[in-house]
Formats: sequence, structure tokens, C-alpha cells
Amino acid sequence: MKVINTIGYYLVLFLFRIITLLPIKVAFLISEVLTLFIFHIIGYRKKVIYLNLRNSFPDKSDIEIKYIAKKYYRHLSVMIVENVYLRFISNKDIKNRLILENKELFDNLYKAKKNIIIMLGHLGNWEFAGGLSYIIDYKGIAVYKKLSSDIFDKIYFDIRKRVGVEPIEMKNILRSIVKLNLESKPYMLFMVADQAPNENSIWINFLNQDTDVFTGSEKLAKKFDMPVVYLDVIRHKKGVYRLTPHLITENPKTTTNYYITKQYFKLLETSINKNTRYWLWSHRRWKHIKPNK
Repeated sequence: MKVINTIGYYLVLFLFRIITLLPIKVAFLISEVLTLFIFHIIGYRKKVIYLNLRNSFPDKSDIEIKYIAKKYYRHLSVMIVENVYLRFISNKDIKNRLILENKELFDNLYKAKKNIIIMLGHLGNWEFAGGLSYIIDYKGIAVYKKLSSDIFDKIYFDIRKRVGVEPIEMKNILRSIVKLNLESKPYMLFMVADQAPNENSIWINFLNQDTDVFTGSEKLAKKFDMPVVYLDVIRHKKGVYRLTPHLITENPKTTTNYYITKQYFKLLETSINKNTRYWLWSHRRWKHIKPNK
């Protein structure tokens, strides 16, 4: 990083550290102040959030949409505070903040010496998912896309290392998988796969809208014969998350084209409908228009 970014990084880190020294209940009170600031004062991406909600739930009234938006802002504020704590969390504490259901699914795949892909969405607080590395045997690898801010790119890189995963930039993924496959310890590859794609996409109906979706996870699964698991990461209470895995396929090479991708979005949509406030509604997800044929 440049000198000015390095200074900025350590200033942000210092501020984060001060917050983590506060009693946890006091720190989460900060999230209420954040909610007031980002919703009522600056209206962070309010137009994007309301547009996404209205298009996703056309049957809901304006009152219902506003209610969900308010709940989302509160969730976003809590998530910011949670991530501050994740930067300094201990191995023991991250384990205590995760509730893993159906652990047997991972145990069976590990016994079969299968490297796996874990597909998840921007739902709940996905940064907690890396903590799986401390409660199951798999080595954790997280695929990420570099942030435009060098300061926060470094902050989130550090968070992922802290919770137990090795971050790998998306552009280096093929080379990294080839290298990982030479190791004896099986690994799990985390892929947050619901962002708007730049390439390798297909069109599906998702949340009542024509949506172009990323197919890279499926292509990797088929190329390297990696079972695919969908993972829900839903808040149990502030700072504690319930992880629920669903096996999409143990034999990706036998599946039809785009089966994995479509199943992932089907599972994600079901979870969003159950946990509406927890998806990343402020993301400009529907940037592309389906071309006419």
C-alpha cells in the first residue's frame, strides 16, 4: 500500500481496537447510532434499497417495504460492529459464536477426502462462515474480489485470516486450486456467488426478476470434481450465527448444465424469503438488462 493508505489503515485499526475494548453491549449500542446515521441522516443507498425491495416483492405494500428497509439498516449497522470485533477475535471466541447444524455432512465428505466448494450469499454475516475452519477438519480458502479502497481491502483481508481462512483473489483462483490439489489436506473453497457477474453468466428468474448470475462456481466444481454445499449464515443473536449446510451435489460431473447454479439460487431465494432483512439489499445487484433475442 502507499504511505498515505498505510497511515489510514493503522488509524482505522486503532479506532476498531478502541471499540473492541468496550463492553460488548455498549459496542452494540453503537450500531443503533449507526442506524440513525446511515438511514435517517445520510440515507445510505436508500433509492437502491427501496428499488431492490419493490422489484423483489411486488405484492408487498409500501408500508411493508419501508418496514423491511428499516430492519435491513439495523442489520447492516450490527454487521459493521460485528466485523470490527472479527478483526481481533480469538480462535476460541469465533468457535463459541458459531452454531453448526448437520456437521455430519462435512465429516462424511472429509472422510471421503473430497475437496469441496461452499456456495453462500451476501446473507446474514458471511464473514463468520470462515470460522468453520476451527470447528471442522477442512482447511478454509476464501475467494474474494479486491475492494476499490486499499485500506478496507486490507482490513477485510485481515478479518478473513483472523477467522481462519486463506484469502485468494478471484483472478488467481485456477492457479491456486492446482497448487492446493497437490496438498494432502482436503480444503473447502468459500465462494460468495450472488454478486452481479461481469462474465460467465446465464439468465434466470431470481426474486421475481430477470437476473444474470455467475456460473464460475459450477465450472470449477465440474472441472475439479468438487462436491458443492450451499451454506446459510443466519444471525442467531448479535455476534452469534447459525450455519446450516445443504448438499447440492456430491458428483458435479454427472449434473446437467447449470443445475448447480440454479439450485444454489433456489436455496438462496428460499432463505431470503425467510430472512428478508438479512440480505445485502444495498448492493446494485440488477445492473444489467436481459437482452432481447
